[in-house]
Amino acid sequence: MVDSTAFSIENRQRILEEATANKFDFVFTRCGFKETLFCLLASGLGFRCAMFCEHDFETQLHTVVDTKNAGKKSIISLRERFPHLILPDEYLHIQKQKSMLSGLFSNSIKEKDLPRYESALQLADGVLVNLENEFKINANRLLMSIVKSAVDNGVSILNHAKCEQGESKELIVSDALGLISESYSIKYDNLLAFDTEDQNSNRAELRICLNKKGLFLKRSLKFHVDDKLVRLIRYQDYFLLICESDDMKIDFVKNVLQELSSMFAGDISFSEDDIISSEITLVDNHSGLISQLSILEKYCKTHLQLSGSDFVERLHKFSIVDSHFEGRTEIQELIEFADFKFDEAKQTGIHPSSFKNVFYRFGSETEQLTELAYQWRAKYGPGEKLWQNVQLWYLYNHEMICSMDDYYARINSIDKTNQSNLTIDEEVMNRCLFV
Repeated sequence: MVDSTAFSIENRQRILEEATANKFDFVFTRCGFKETLFCLLASGLGFRCAMFCEHDFETQLHTVVDTKNAGKKSIISLRERFPHLILPDEYLHIQKQKSMLSGLFSNSIKEKDLPRYESALQLADGVLVNLENEFKINANRLLMSIVKSAVDNGVSILNHAKCEQGESKELIVSDALGLISESYSIKYDNLLAFDTEDQNSNRAELRICLNKKGLFLKRSLKFHVDDKLVRLIRYQDYFLLICESDDMKIDFVKNVLQELSSMFAGDISFSEDDIISSEITLVDNHSGLISQLSILEKYCKTHLQLSGSDFVERLHKFSIVDSHFEGRTEIQELIEFADFKFDEAKQTGIHPSSFKNVFYRFGSETEQLTELAYQWRAKYGPGEKLWQNVQLWYLYNHEMICSMDDYYARINSIDKTNQSNLTIDEEVMNRCLFV
């Protein structure tokens, strides 16, 4: 039996019914990063907020905070609230062409010292290597954490909802899934929409997920191919190549993999066979975290009367459902905390890699999943199947999954066949939930 207060598909009608009993200060018909964080901030100030979106929650936030913006106050403030989802990432920036003054910069690494930083690298003489700091963002998990926190703070939120304008300051909302036949009248004072980004500003970005092939790197890498910057970002189970290019043909991909392979000693090399998945993504100039926060700050100043300093301060104050790490925000502290939580969970038979994926997906909510795993161990036996069902239970009860696409979006699974993602069989999912 699902809790009547849970953010679950079974409570969609209740959410709509309760929304009709209120008049909202602010309503959005999109559920993206800016809209959700605005509602979370506003609800903390006593405003009544609601969000209804036609499809699923909209993840348009870029996954990287570059070196230029990594030190901004708003970035650091948000990172301290979501330390498991906005992770510091140290880069070795490899440049073959260097200026006369490049070696004078404090972050420049001398060739003789490079093995101390990354022993697997084998670079040509004269290459300049700089040490740079950035952040990598689990964008859809960050959005889901904010969504759940907003729901917990009293914000009415529903995905897969149809919205039509009614009479003056009235929104007619119905269930796009067809699970509920009635339509509901939502009253509001302000129907807000963030300015639409300039579609002409889009740039193409190629993203390639690579099998790790046993290669361990202490840091992510930056290098250049055809004058285009390429990032090789480390994740738990794979590498992510991100490169901006006007030429997305297979020859460019081969050049990227060839250049990457040339940097490593021994038999380490990458080919097209090592590609787990690839996609071309359109990225606009406003998709970066600092840009999103800047736009949000302006809206908070206009509608919530928050100054710039108040805005940064409020980023420190709202309640979050899955970031209770007892003051641990530094990456080494999180790693040690995750190891400690794995020690508590390991008798359920979960693999260390799978558990780390769960930890960096659900944060401190992992403790609830571990408790359930011990309760269900007799039913499913220890191991991956047990944790697949535990994860599915959590997503169903707390993250409003309504389809397989929603399910995959929540676990952020690039490689759906990877066992450590704890991906449940689609037939089992449909039989259990959606038929």
